[in-house]
Amino acid sequence: MRRLIAGIVGLVIVLVWLGYGNRSEPPEALLEVYSPVISAVPDSAPFGAAASEMRDTLLTSRGQQFLRRVVPDQAGVLWIALILALAIAVDFNRPRNPHNLDLALLLAPGVLFFDVLEFIPVIQRPLYRAVLDAVFALVFAVTCAWIVRALWRSWKPTPWSWQPNLPVSALATLTAVLLACNATSALVRAPDDAGYFVNLGAQRLRERGRLPYGDPLLTGTPAAAYGPVLYAAHVPFQVLVAPRGVNERSPAKPALTPEAPYYLPPALATRLCTIFFQLVAVVALVAGATRVSGRRDVGWAIAALYCASPYILGVGGTEFFIGGMTFVSHIAPAAITLAAYALAPSPAWAGALLATGAGAGFYPAFMFPVWAAHWWKNWNGLRRFVAGFAIAGLLIAGATWIASRPAEGKSRLATILGDTLGHHTDPSGYGSSPFGFWAQHGGIRGWMIAPLVGASTLASPAYLVFFALIAASAFIARRGADRTLALTTGAVAAAASLLKIHPTGTYIAWCYGFLLLGLLAADARARDETAGPAEVEANDRP
Repeated sequence: MRRLIAGIVGLVIVLVWLGYGNRSEPPEALLEVYSPVISAVPDSAPFGAAASEMRDTLLTSRGQQFLRRVVPDQAGVLWIALILALAIAVDFNRPRNPHNLDLALLLAPGVLFFDVLEFIPVIQRPLYRAVLDAVFALVFAVTCAWIVRALWRSWKPTPWSWQPNLPVSALATLTAVLLACNATSALVRAPDDAGYFVNLGAQRLRERGRLPYGDPLLTGTPAAAYGPVLYAAHVPFQVLVAPRGVNERSPAKPALTPEAPYYLPPALATRLCTIFFQLVAVVALVAGATRVSGRRDVGWAIAALYCASPYILGVGGTEFFIGGMTFVSHIAPAAITLAAYALAPSPAWAGALLATGAGAGFYPAFMFPVWAAHWWKNWNGLRRFVAGFAIAGLLIAGATWIASRPAEGKSRLATILGDTLGHHTDPSGYGSSPFGFWAQHGGIRGWMIAPLVGASTLASPAYLVFFALIAASAFIARRGADRTLALTTGAVAAAASLLKIHPTGTYIAWCYGFLLLGLLAADARARDETAGPAEVEANDRP
C-alpha cells in the first residue's frame, strides 16, 4: 500500500510539473460581460414523428458523425483496456504473480500503436521514419516475448494460480456491454481496406457466381487478395441488406464510367458480417475458457478482456485503425479458430473449423501440425481431426477451383496463388510497404525476408525460422493438454502476424484469444496459492 501511495503522489507531482509549464502564459483581457439570451422554442412533436425524424437524422452524415462520437476513440480504448485489466485480472494481493506480467505484455502493443497511422503522411521525413522503426522494433520484440513465454509455459506451467477479481454476474454484464460497444464501433465506423475489398469481391461472387481470383475487374488487386470463405461469408449479409442487389448486370469488366456505372455493395453488409464473427468469437471464448478452467466466471472474464482489448476496439488513428472491428480480416479468422478450440472435444468438428479458418485467413493452415500433434497420443482423435480437416479443406479447395478463372497469361493455380499469397508479399504491392518492421529495410532485415531460392518468400530465412517454430510447437503440443494447445496455437498465430511485411505484428486478434486462454484461463483452476509444480502438472493433464 505504501508503494501504491508513493506512486500516486509521484504521478501527481509529475502532472503538476508538466502543467506548471504554463505559468508564463499571458492573462486574457476581459472585453465584455454578457448574459445569454434564450429564445422561444416550438412545441414538442408527437413521439412517432419524433422517432421517425430522429432515425432519418441519424442516417445523415451529421448523424453518423454524432454516432461516431458515441464510441470511444483510441485514447478511450486504451483507458478501457487498462481499467478492465485492473478490475478483472490483476492480482493485487500478490504483485509478483507472473500473470500480472503476462497482462502487461499483452497490453503493451496497444500502447505502442497509439496514433501510429499519423506517421504515414510524414514517413518521408527521416526523424519520423526513425521513430516508426523504433515502434515496430518494440512491437516485434514484445511479440517475440509472447512467443517465447507461450512456448515456455506450454513446456513448464507456472505454479502460480490466477483468479478473476469479479463475480460471474458482473463479468457477464461487462462482456455484454463491451460486446455492444464492439458492435457499435463496427456500425458507425467505415470499414477499412479489408472490409471494403472483401465486400466488393463478395458482390462479384454473388452476381457472377465466381470468386475474384481471375476476375477481369479484380484480379491482381487487393479485392482478390483474401480467403474464399471470407468472400462467401459476406454474401448472406449482402442478400439481407440488398435482397435484389445494387447492379442490374455485372459484366466481366464494367466500364466504370458515369454513363455506365457499377455500384459498390452496401458497407453495412461487411459491418454485419464482422459483428457476426465477433459474436462467434465471444461464444467460443466463454465456452473454451469455461472448459479449460472448469469455472463459468473465468469464461466470462476471458471474453470481457478480449472485447475490451485495443485489438478489438481499435487503436492507431482517429478515423482509421490498424486492427479491430473495422477489419473483418482480423476478426473472422480469429473467431473461426477460437470456435475450433471450443470444439476440441469433438476432433472432427475442430478439424473442419480449422480448415474453414484457413479458407478465411490462410494462416490457420500453419496450425495444422500443432493441432495434429495435440492428438498424437489419441489415435482415434487424430484420425477424426485429420478427416474433418481434409474433408472441409477439399470442399473449400474444390469450390475455389471451380469458382475461379485463370488470369491472362497464367494458369488457374498460378492465378489463385498470385492473387492471394503473392499479393501480400509482391514487391510491387504490399511487399514494398515502408510501414512495418521489414519496411524497405536492407541489412539483416532485408536478408531475412529475401528468398534464398527462387522467388517465393516461403524460401526466405524468416519463413525457415517460422517453420522451425511450428516444428517446436508441434513437439510441445504432443503433451495433449488444453493449455498447451492454446499456447502453441497462439505462438504460431503471433509468428504468422510478424511475417506480414506491410502490417507487421498488427494482426494481434489472431493470437490474443489463445494467449488469454493459455496464460490466464488454464491457470484458474481452484488450487492453493502455494501449489507446487507437481500439482500444476496434475492440473495440466488432458
